[in-house]
Amino acid sequence: MTHDYSFGGLRIRSDIALPGLAEAGWGQGAAPELRLTAEIGAPPPFDRVWYQWHQGYRLQLGERDGRWLIRSRFDGSFLIDRDGSALHLMAHTLPPAPEVIEVLLRRVLTRVPVMHGATAIHAASLACDGGSALLIGRSGAGKSTLCASLALHGGWQILGDDTALLWTPQAPMLGAGARSVCLWPESHDGLGVPSARSEPLASATGKTRSPIEQKDPPPRVPLSAVFFLDRSADAPAPRLERLSVADAVSLAVPQIIHFNPHGESAQERIDAVLGITQALRIRPAWRLIYPNSYAALPQVEALLRPLLACAAPPA
Repeated sequence: MTHDYSFGGLRIRSDIALPGLAEAGWGQGAAPELRLTAEIGAPPPFDRVWYQWHQGYRLQLGERDGRWLIRSRFDGSFLIDRDGSALHLMAHTLPPAPEVIEVLLRRVLTRVPVMHGATAIHAASLACDGGSALLIGRSGAGKSTLCASLALHGGWQILGDDTALLWTPQAPMLGAGARSVCLWPESHDGLGVPSARSEPLASATGKTRSPIEQKDPPPRVPLSAVFFLDRSADAPAPRLERLSVADAVSLAVPQIIHFNPHGESAQERIDAVLGITQALRIRPAWRLIYPNSYAALPQVEALLRPLLACAAPPA
C-alpha cells in the first residue's frame, strides 16, 4: 500500500505512513515528484562526510554510491538521489520508530524541495484569506508560539512552524508542510493548547509536538508579506515598521537553510540569496514589534490579518 502526500510544495508517494501529514489527491494524471521507499537494513557507511551538526539530532550529511546520505543519532539512514526524485529509508524496524519519522519530517523532507528549486528558510509560515505570511526570527523570538496562537485563535492554517519553503520568487509561493507545532511547556499553558495529544520531541530540547486541528491548506499559497519578529517586554503594544528591501535581505539571508552547508556548495548559496532577494522586492517586509505577553497575541492577529489578502500577481 502506498500513501500520497503533499509536503512543502512537492507531491510525494510513500511506502510508509507519515503521521502528521494529510493524504492528498493530486488530480488526474499527476505524478509524484518524490518517491519515498523503505526497507529494513543496517546503516550504510559514508563514502564521504560533507557536514555535521553537533546539536539536536546531530545530523551527518555525506555521500554513498553517488547519492546523498543523511543520518542522525537515532536509527534511520536516508539515501537521496541527486535530482531529489527518490528518497530511500533504511531502518532496523518498519514501520520506523517515532524518532525516525521526526527526523524525516523536520530535517530531511524539509531539505529535499531545495533540490527541486525551492529556498528553505528557518521561519514559520501560515496561510490566511488566500495569502500567506513568513514569520522570521532568531531562536526564541516566538515563531512557534505566534504560529500556534494564530492557528488556534485566529483560524490561520499552519504551513510549517520551523522551516518555510519558498517557491518561484518571481511570483512567490509558500509550500505547506506538517500540521503540528512544537512548543515550550510555558507556551502550552499560556495559549491553552490541549496537551492530551502532545508528544515530547526526540531532540530532547524540552519542546513538545502538538497537532493543530485545521483544514488542509493548498499545496502552495501565494506569499503576501514577510514579518521579522521582535518580541520585547518593553513594547507597550504591537506595531509594524516597514523595512527596506536591503534591510529585509540582510535579516533574511542568515536564516536560509542550505541542503549542503559545506563551503563548496557555492551555487546553492547564490541561488538562495538571489531567490529570497527577488521575493522581497515583490512582497512587503515588516518588523513586527510586540510585547512579551500572551495577552497581546490577539492584537498581533488583528494587526497582521489585513496584510494577508490574497497577493496579486507581480506587475
